[in-house]
Order: sequence, then C-alpha cells, then structure tokens
Amino acid sequence: MLFKCRNCGGNIVYDPVKKAMCCPHCESLDSEEKLPGSSIVNNCPNCGAPIVLKEHTSATKCPSCGSYLIIDERVQEVYEPELIIPFKLGKNQVKEILYKEFGKRPFTPAGFLSYAGLEKMEGNYVPFFMYDYSADINYSAVGTKVRSWTSGSYRYTETSYFDVVREMDADFEKVPVDASVEMDDTKMDLMEPYKYGELEKYQDKYLSGFYAEKYNMPSTELEGRAEEKVQRDSEELLKSTLGGYATLTNVNKSIRTDKKGVKYALLPVWEYIFGYGGTEYKFMVNGQTGKVVGTTPVAKGKVIAYGATVFGLVTLIGFMIRMALMAL
Repeated sequence: MLFKCRNCGGNIVYDPVKKAMCCPHCESLDSEEKLPGSSIVNNCPNCGAPIVLKEHTSATKCPSCGSYLIIDERVQEVYEPELIIPFKLGKNQVKEILYKEFGKRPFTPAGFLSYAGLEKMEGNYVPFFMYDYSADINYSAVGTKVRSWTSGSYRYTETSYFDVVREMDADFEKVPVDASVEMDDTKMDLMEPYKYGELEKYQDKYLSGFYAEKYNMPSTELEGRAEEKVQRDSEELLKSTLGGYATLTNVNKSIRTDKKGVKYALLPVWEYIFGYGGTEYKFMVNGQTGKVVGTTPVAKGKVIAYGATVFGLVTLIGFMIRMALMAL
C-alpha cells in the first residue's frame, strides 16, 4: 500500500504537527490517493528497488527512493489494528525535547545531539494488546490504633483493636502490554502512561511516514503480564484504604481477576540509536506525550578533563593560601 499525491505523484505522509496528510514535494494537504498492494512486497512499487522485510514489519521505508510503504497483508484481517494513537509529536519537536533533556549534561558525548545523528531518528508504531479486567478484592485483618498521654507522673498507653474488612470490586480498562519481541518490555512499561482517551479507530493513513510492526505473538501469550499489572494496581488500591493503623495482623487477602476483553492497538514511539565506544544506546520518546526513556553514555575524555580542571583549581587555591600565609 502506498499513498501518492493526486497533484504531483509524490509520496504523501501523515504530518503529526499539521494533523493531516501532507505532500513534502508540493506541500498540498489531504491530497492522498491510496494505491493498495496485492502481496508481500519484494520490490518498491514506486521505484522497483528491492525491499527486505523483517518477519513482523507492517510499515517501512524504501531505502532507495524514500517512499513509505504499508504491507497490506500485515494490517488486514487478523492483523488489522482496532485502535491507534496517531503521532502527536513531529521529528523537530522530539529533537527539541532531547536537546532540553540532555543538552546541558556535562559528560554527554559531543556527537550525541548532532544534526546528522538526530535526522536518522525514526517514528515507529509499536503493537500493543489492551486488556479489560475486573478484580474482586477481599481483605480482613485485625488492626490496632495506639494512643499515648501523660497525666501527672504517669504515662498511659491505650491500644484499640479493630476488625478491618474490605470487599471491593474494581474494573480496569485498556491495560497495555507491548506485543513486540524487539522492544524491551521494561523500557516500554516506562513509556507509560499514554493518554488513552485519545485512542482512535485505526486508519491506514496514520502509518504513512512511519515504521510499524504487527503483533509478534497472540494476546493469550501476554495475558500474564497484563494480570500482573492488574494485581499490582489492585494491591495499591487496597493499600490506599488501610491507612491509620499501627499494626495489621491475622491478614487474609485474596485478589481474583477476570479478563473481560482485549483489543489490538498501535502506539507511537520515536526511536533514536546512538553508537558510542562500540555500544549502541537506544533512546525512546513517547510519540504522544514526549516522555523520554534512555541513559546517555559518559564521555570519558570529558570526565578526565573535568577532573584535571578541578584538580588544577584546587592546587592553585592551595598554592595561593600557602603564599598568603608565608607573607604574614
């Protein structure tokens, strides 16, 4: 699948800033014409150059002509997403976020924020399953509250005992779990939260201009991670109701969860890979909120130079103090 401009024939892409399909050649808006494909592409339908696809790629970029292609079979039928959060931040906006986040850090390598490096940054739609769960929370314990006071020459302590009982029902909607093997689960969890109220019905046009994957595994294989999140959040919800007690003993607790449904969604992530000292450092920026996940390498030369500068200043100050004392 390819979106072409009806005016000039250029490749139309979705512009997050303009919130419209934009032709980078003639600058027309919403002038796209969708040209569907017929099979997994081996050659670019625009220039004929060979295209190498990874197993789960659903949207990519031709390395020869730069056209953005969507793989029909990987966004249709069982692979068609139900929901999507379109990119809200463009590449230039993400550059500014990275400048603000890392630009003033003294030990960041000089080339980290180079123009050439940041231009290679790409937007990627990551596959997620979003689960709906209900939770039945039951809790009982013996709680104590302690009160102390002084009267005359005596100190009194009063301990009160309470039967603490909680029976709670909770509903969890759209609990997100990424369905990409290549994406680090811990980093993807750190990308949260997205503003899930901005989820929209999936449309092909949002993928033009970006990379994307279809889900790498069925939703049943990821239920465990979703349930862990529901259990953890249920624990926090319960904990928020148990304040004020000095102790809680004889605790009986059960949290039963029940999956109510699941939807397949695509969520936006900007990816920036920086090579330094033979190691690749991956940075991710939430394509909706701008949240940054990643740690910069430390430029050893800058650390040594900084240490030498500090040592030199300390030595100079010590010398000046000694000279002042000798002059007295």
